[in-house]
Amino acid sequence: MLTINLLGEVSIWQDGELVTGWQSRTAEALFIYLACTQRPLPRTTLAEFLWQERDSQQSASNLRVALTLLRKLVGAYITTTRTTIRFNSEMPHQIDALTFSQTAATLEPLLNQPQPNSPAAIAQLETAVGLYRGSFLAGFGLRDNYAFEEWLLLQQEQYQHTAVRLLRRLLQDLTATGQNSRALHYADQLLAINPLNETAHQQKMLLLARDGQLTAALAHYQTCYKLLQEELGILPAPETSTLADRIRHASQTPRHNLPPAPAPLVGRTQQVAELVSHLTNPTCRLITLVGSGGVGKTRLALEAARQLRPTGYFLNGLRFISLAELTEAQAIPPLLAAELGLPLPTPKLLAALAPQEWLLVLDNVEQLVDDPATADFLAQLLAHCPHLTLLVTSRQRLHLREEQLLEVRGLPTTAAPEGTAATLFYQVARQTQPDFAPTPADEAAILDICQTLEGLPLGIELAAGWLRHIPCPTIAAELHHSLDLLTSSLRNVPARHRSITAVFDHSWALLTPHQQAVLARLALCHGGFTQPAAQAIARATRADLVTLAEQSLLQQEAGRYNLHPLLRQYGLGRLAELGESEAIGRAHALHFAAVLAGVGNGKNDPARATIKADLPNLRAAWLWAAQAGEMALLGQMLPIWHNFFSIESRFVEGLALLEAGWERLVTAVGGATAIPPTLAADWLGRMARTHLHLGQIPPATALLGQGLAVLDGLAGEESRRGTLIGYQAIPAFYGGDFARAIALAEQSLALATAVDDEEGRLFATSFLGSCHKAVGNYGAATAAFTQAADLYQSVGDELGRGMMLNNLGNVAQAVGDFATAQAHYLACTAIFQTHQHTYGAATALANAGRLANKLGDGAQAKRLLQESLSLKRELRDGRGTAVALIGLADTAVAEGDFAAVRTYLRKAIPLATQAGDVKLTLEGQAVEVALAHAEGRHEAAHTLAAELLANPALSQEVRERLVMGVLFR
Repeated sequence: MLTINLLGEVSIWQDGELVTGWQSRTAEALFIYLACTQRPLPRTTLAEFLWQERDSQQSASNLRVALTLLRKLVGAYITTTRTTIRFNSEMPHQIDALTFSQTAATLEPLLNQPQPNSPAAIAQLETAVGLYRGSFLAGFGLRDNYAFEEWLLLQQEQYQHTAVRLLRRLLQDLTATGQNSRALHYADQLLAINPLNETAHQQKMLLLARDGQLTAALAHYQTCYKLLQEELGILPAPETSTLADRIRHASQTPRHNLPPAPAPLVGRTQQVAELVSHLTNPTCRLITLVGSGGVGKTRLALEAARQLRPTGYFLNGLRFISLAELTEAQAIPPLLAAELGLPLPTPKLLAALAPQEWLLVLDNVEQLVDDPATADFLAQLLAHCPHLTLLVTSRQRLHLREEQLLEVRGLPTTAAPEGTAATLFYQVARQTQPDFAPTPADEAAILDICQTLEGLPLGIELAAGWLRHIPCPTIAAELHHSLDLLTSSLRNVPARHRSITAVFDHSWALLTPHQQAVLARLALCHGGFTQPAAQAIARATRADLVTLAEQSLLQQEAGRYNLHPLLRQYGLGRLAELGESEAIGRAHALHFAAVLAGVGNGKNDPARATIKADLPNLRAAWLWAAQAGEMALLGQMLPIWHNFFSIESRFVEGLALLEAGWERLVTAVGGATAIPPTLAADWLGRMARTHLHLGQIPPATALLGQGLAVLDGLAGEESRRGTLIGYQAIPAFYGGDFARAIALAEQSLALATAVDDEEGRLFATSFLGSCHKAVGNYGAATAAFTQAADLYQSVGDELGRGMMLNNLGNVAQAVGDFATAQAHYLACTAIFQTHQHTYGAATALANAGRLANKLGDGAQAKRLLQESLSLKRELRDGRGTAVALIGLADTAVAEGDFAAVRTYLRKAIPLATQAGDVKLTLEGQAVEVALAHAEGRHEAAHTLAAELLANPALSQEVRERLVMGVLFR
């Protein structure tokens, strides 16, 4: 048996032993050529081919010598006549190159298959690719023999082309089926063939990212960048750099918000696998799980998402977003923006989402499907966000062109031991009664129950919950007795609810009238409730709650109770029947308004924990009060809402809630002019302040103008007027009009002092410190910040004191007292970390990063500034993002990484300009001066520096740096 290996390093084996003794490279080339051609070749042709530099007599003589050597080494495999020579293909042999070509030819249909190939076909492709061990005759050649070298080059190109086609298809199939780890091996093989193939580099980056190796993906981008620079003198293509930016952003994003699985999912293994396959198929952008209520669509969607969680398939992550509480399509964009921390209105949301890669699980869409705005918005998402995948659960389809439908049916109702409806019944039964040991009669009844309910998971869970009160045979008998309820004719029950309403009606019939009323009233609670809330809203005793929990109508965990969303919908219908919707709605709003009032100003940690625990109920109470025009209630809740969302650094979410309440109230009372001026001014001011936190200066300015106009001519409102004037100082400060900012802050301080408004006095004092620092009056700035810090400490406001310590650190840094600055930053960072104040932490990190740069610690500066950048982006704070980027650009100047400087500034300056922050824009341009100087463009540096110094909006700290760093250098 002769084995000839030509792909990669050449080796020839006969009967398991390496053939050696090739005294002439030309003789070996002759044998290889004969083996590859597999046909008789004229002696004259071979002689001229291999010894083209000799005359015909000498080349014929050389051919005879070579044949003598071949007969000695592999004689049985050479057949000659007087005029021809051929390789004896009848003898047993194997030539890897020919085997590779033949195998690839048989796989041609797989290469043209539009859909991902099957696992068996993928295995065939892997086998074929495995045959290509390297370039054809790698390292082999005949010096000065152009004919042979030309043949060799042609063969190498043909085999390489075949290998590349196979590898590309294999990568496509493995990627489409989510097998990123396996695909990485073949991406490396593709790069080994052509290290300068930028498309292959992109594939490897994406595969590493999808495999959860985000750091390795970014490291490979640097490898690609360096390789292209060194070998070709070019930068990576924009597509490659954009991909790197996407991966870099993804590495800064929390991977998911998926809740933990309450129990193992029963009977859905195949459907989960099918769903995961669809989700990892790039052609599937919108997948809708359709089925009746209670069939388990949400559990199936969550399980598929959980299986994708350890991977990096969706670069930015996975988000579960429940739409169950929404009643109008217009509420979808604000909810989506709040969940993802992205801006509104919709055009900004779409623009922000466009480069990001998410799997969004949109749960319970059915109540919004009939509104055309729902489909319109989802279609816009798909059209504008090419990397977005939507997994929707609904009782009816969306009727969108991109929609891939997967129907979810009940669990199998056979007597098989695993993965059936009965398995689920036993699972729930043992949660209710850990020692549950069914008799044969029970087993028969359980099978009967499951078949009666058609394997509907929610019905089975409720049925099993009755075991503490009713034995299995009785449950089965009663379900048979009330089968007519499966098609309920109640007029207030939508048709889509009727398959599960039978289960709820049966549960309802087991309750006393008092318990029925309690259950219906509790349906107005959102996201769970406590026993005191149940008492206040539904007049429920603890015994009532225990009874409802024992019948699986309530779920109890950690001192709180929950209604299943579908049961909650059912209860709302029953509440309407009782005629109590309005009264209980008011009781709900009054109770949770009292809860909110009971937390004080909403700033301390216990208050924040209380609000977070009942946030869905508090939101509902707020919106109800706005819809009902309850001015007193709204005025009571407004400042606490603002404080909570500010301290929590949840500015996007807080702004959306304030705006939603304002819109409802304006509609309810017939126009903004009908809102009491004090409430309107306070509301407008707090919305403006939230805009300012997000770096959105123009809308904030407009709202402040409206607020002051409302108060115009109103006596006795010095405090509110002072607050709004103080807020007006912020846009003036950012706009570089420091004189006006100081005047406004002093006016605000005077008004606050006149009416003993402590909060207003604190704000105005601290902001005056910022203004004094900007104009270089560092002594006055230090005095103002110190006074404010002492005041904050005296009233127990640790977060306010933390911000003043941060500001004192900035002043110390500006005057060169770096030790004091560092001490202040450490102190305020400890405060922010203790209270989990993201906004403050991000601000302090940026300032500490600037300090590290001044101290010459570039690595520390980059680490701190990158961490600040990540937090600011998470908060959707465009201005804060620009601050961190400008700091990183400044650090890159010091390190001589001029390309990075340009990249950072190209992103930062538009953000600062968009925010309306002239002062910050000038700071970014000052870094451009430093860059020009560092690159030796001294004339350009001096020209730009002179322009900046002539601008009165330039802060004194930056002004001094320009003078000392450029003009006097």
